[in-house]
Amino acid sequence: MQHTTPEIENIKELLQHMHLDVYQKHEDFHILKFEKHLHEIPKKLSFKSKGFFEITFSKSKRTHIDIDRKKIELDKEHLLFLSPGQTMNVDSTEETEVDDTFIILFTSKFLDFSPSEYHIIKRFPFFNMTIFSVYYTRKEVSKMYLDYMERIYNEFQNINSDSIEIIKSLLTMVLFETKRKLNEHLNISPLNNSRKAEITYKFENLIKHSEQKNQKISFYAKQLHISPVYLSECIKATTGKTAKSILTDYILLEAKTHLKNTSKTIDTIAFELGFNDTSNFINYYKKNTSLTPNQERKKI
Repeated sequence: MQHTTPEIENIKELLQHMHLDVYQKHEDFHILKFEKHLHEIPKKLSFKSKGFFEITFSKSKRTHIDIDRKKIELDKEHLLFLSPGQTMNVDSTEETEVDDTFIILFTSKFLDFSPSEYHIIKRFPFFNMTIFSVYYTRKEVSKMYLDYMERIYNEFQNINSDSIEIIKSLLTMVLFETKRKLNEHLNISPLNNSRKAEITYKFENLIKHSEQKNQKISFYAKQLHISPVYLSECIKATTGKTAKSILTDYILLEAKTHLKNTSKTIDTIAFELGFNDTSNFINYYKKNTSLTPNQERKKI
């Protein structure tokens, strides 16, 4: 019988899944120091995150991870970023050393500058909806991340209104430090730097920063200086999905963000997403979600 990966809606559900819900102190944030719960956490975990982001920093040498059906083996100090909607399977049965392994879980509501999941996914290139982000960290930058993690963890132990603000500040620094180092191509190296993975990564980030997303795949291929056929081949090989399905996911995410967080009219949202006719947008939205934009807004 085929195993079904459980969909985890929030941090509380994940902590229950990990047998750690007794330690929950905040609805929208949690930090886990793995060595403190070595005998509580299942050696094998499988879940699809729905409403939260995850950052893992670890010096682990023998952890096997499967993210969105892509198997990887981590054998160096690394950073891992997981976005809502991604699936993770972890097998740590061979892991005997878990010192300096931290997992941060947070929702978009926790950070004051982030009104939505889409805002975080758009702003930080390492949070993509499809291709996962794992980076090896060199010695000097590992020390920096370890310091951040320890400080956040220590603040979390006796959490109060002041410590929450400190944690928010430290987490914000982690996000922007990582973004800067990736932009500078310094101190961090991607785990998967194949040509096809690189193109998929660039494609997702190009979609995120395109104002009118509802374009043909050839529009994006041209900006990447490759053919539409090769772009589609790279996407399929790297993610198992089509380029069109990934584009649809981002269009729907941005549309839902506008419907939830703004008072923009349906006409305005349709125009900003690149639809030349509002009825086309309504039909597109209903076809992919079973709801009209107005029904979605009322539900929210």
